[in-house]
Amino acid sequence: MKRLHVIVLFLVSGLLNAQTVYYVSPSGKDGNVGTKDKPFASLIKARNAIRKLGDKKSGATVIIRGGTYNFTEPFELTEQDGGSKDKPVTYKAAEGESVVFTGGLSLLSASFKPITDEVTLSRISPELRGKLVSLDLSSLNLNHNKILPDLYNDDGGILGLFIDGERMPLSRYPNKGYMAMKKVLINGGGQEAKNDDWANFYAAGSKEKRPPRPGVFEYRDNRAAKWMSKLDRGVWLKGYWRIPWENECVRVAAIDTAARTITLKKPVPGGIGNKYTRPEGNGREQYWLLNLLEEIDTPGEWAIDYTDNKLYFYPPKQLKNSKIAIGDSKGAVIAMNNASNIEIKGITIEQSVNEGITIIGGSNNLIAGCTIRNVNKYAIKIDGGSRNTVQSCDLYNLGEGGVWLSGGNENVEPRIAAGHRVVNNHIYNFSQLVHIYTPAVNAGFTGGGGGGHHTCVGNYVAHNLIHDTPHGGIIYGSWDNVFEYNEIFRMCTVSNDLGAFYSYDLYTRSGNNTFAYNFIHNSDDGDGIYFDHDHFNMHVYGNVLALNSRGGKRGTGFLFKHGEMAKTSYGLDCYNNIAINCGYGFEFVTSEAATNNWKDNFTVNCRVPFGYKYVRSNGKEEKQDSTVANGKNVAYNTDPGFEDFSKMNFRLKPDAQVFKDLPNFKPIPMDKIGLYKDEYRKTLPTDKEVNRFSNGDNSMSLNQAVLDRGN
Repeated sequence: MKRLHVIVLFLVSGLLNAQTVYYVSPSGKDGNVGTKDKPFASLIKARNAIRKLGDKKSGATVIIRGGTYNFTEPFELTEQDGGSKDKPVTYKAAEGESVVFTGGLSLLSASFKPITDEVTLSRISPELRGKLVSLDLSSLNLNHNKILPDLYNDDGGILGLFIDGERMPLSRYPNKGYMAMKKVLINGGGQEAKNDDWANFYAAGSKEKRPPRPGVFEYRDNRAAKWMSKLDRGVWLKGYWRIPWENECVRVAAIDTAARTITLKKPVPGGIGNKYTRPEGNGREQYWLLNLLEEIDTPGEWAIDYTDNKLYFYPPKQLKNSKIAIGDSKGAVIAMNNASNIEIKGITIEQSVNEGITIIGGSNNLIAGCTIRNVNKYAIKIDGGSRNTVQSCDLYNLGEGGVWLSGGNENVEPRIAAGHRVVNNHIYNFSQLVHIYTPAVNAGFTGGGGGGHHTCVGNYVAHNLIHDTPHGGIIYGSWDNVFEYNEIFRMCTVSNDLGAFYSYDLYTRSGNNTFAYNFIHNSDDGDGIYFDHDHFNMHVYGNVLALNSRGGKRGTGFLFKHGEMAKTSYGLDCYNNIAINCGYGFEFVTSEAATNNWKDNFTVNCRVPFGYKYVRSNGKEEKQDSTVANGKNVAYNTDPGFEDFSKMNFRLKPDAQVFKDLPNFKPIPMDKIGLYKDEYRKTLPTDKEVNRFSNGDNSMSLNQAVLDRGN
């Protein structure tokens, strides 16, 4: 009897602690009870059913059957929607089924009409007439159909066009590469320059304040004459107007074909023309045209004419059997606001003109095994809260970056960590719409070329595979973050003076960050680990920096710049690192020698193995002895004992020469770097699939002949 009583109690206890399970299916009905046989039709119905459970300490699970779910507004989860730390509320794809959440508005192919009116046909090249189609936007009640701003530095809030899940490119000229300015006539924009405007410009002999003027420049390309008659409809140019890490889009006010000049409608911040060769610039500043019907000449290109209120499109295939969507969602596809103890697993999110997922506040949330692609902004944004995790996700074809992090408290002692984790994610082909300062992971850097900062304390970013981006891999700031076991390659394919890791900040608000066992390789013009300006009490060890730089002006394995920190102590740990085939192996730009743990590093085949510069108060740089080092560092011109140098297998043999020259050097655990298999990531991409050891074809890179790549 006693044994039977125990069994009964065990069964009752199991029933009381059993999780509630609901099913959702595209073929379901919200009037159903939410079982496997009678599923709900919507996530909102399942969420509301969980809310009615009252006590959710036992958690709950929503199993989502395969299919596509449309979200014109965010699927919102709040503080009332989570479970407990050990028993969360979980939303997951059914085993073996493909679940897609889309922020796109589905369209029928019949919505696209042949172009028949003569005025529009006259704007299209004769050989393309009959190939382009139009979509009337006036009847669609879109959220993102406002005319582009006269000046913007993001995507301008434009909608997206997707065919069979692929983002279609906005029309541009030239299709590849860039136009170059010939000569700047008016810098404008508030940048001080001889005989030109600046922040508080006074006309000669007058005390009248004048605002900065829009820029004016001579153009080279005769194509500009074709656009002059379309200025009332809107002609926009996007460019690297003064440096290759600022990239604004600005509307054109006037084109003078006799003088061969273009006048911009708004002043570009900082003005136009290379900032090192003002006022005329260097004649190689890059720009290109966006969003004009006349420049649709490649299958897939499209443009919006705001006068006609129509979208014009050159379909890359027959539309009849294609899935067509307009990205027009009002917010992120999933928005978690002060929600805690929620898991999102195995979902594909796509076609959002905003973020894929936002987590604002809340704690102990998990995004795992998800794919987020073809969104215009960050795949995932975590703003505040604590202990939120992004694990084993694939994030790619992103308008901005992969994961944006903030949280913790840096203004108390001891500092309070946010404890967010970004681990085992594959992040690639990002920064497609906003080309600068939108990295795979942003952990504390807000701003652009002038630096910036947001609170991001005590987070862990590890085992991620990051590649193919026009600018940076990971940018960071704030305090106490750990970046380890990441593999990063083909960064800075367009803009330089950045790298796999980068920050520009003040020592009073950033420090004690750790960079360990990262493998950074194959970048023509990027740097590896780049500490710009101030970096207090930093830890850099066990990294392999094999940039394989092919002649760019950049390409430094580890670059340290001393800014405004105390001149005798900045607490740098830099040891047990390897730089291979870099322009500079290790470069220090410092105002004064300091006490550091800088030793036991070695270089192989670097143009300048170790560089030291002393910066005087007048800003002039002079070479300096290696007094920043407190131990031995070695440079090699040949293989010092790698297992297979030619195949970039940088594991060291037990009898490697380096162990004799640097007895304290510790083998680097190359096998642990990068992605690993877990319950969410069952396979790993092959070298061939990611083209791992190639610098790429430079299809995104600016031509050396038309861009000053200097810093």
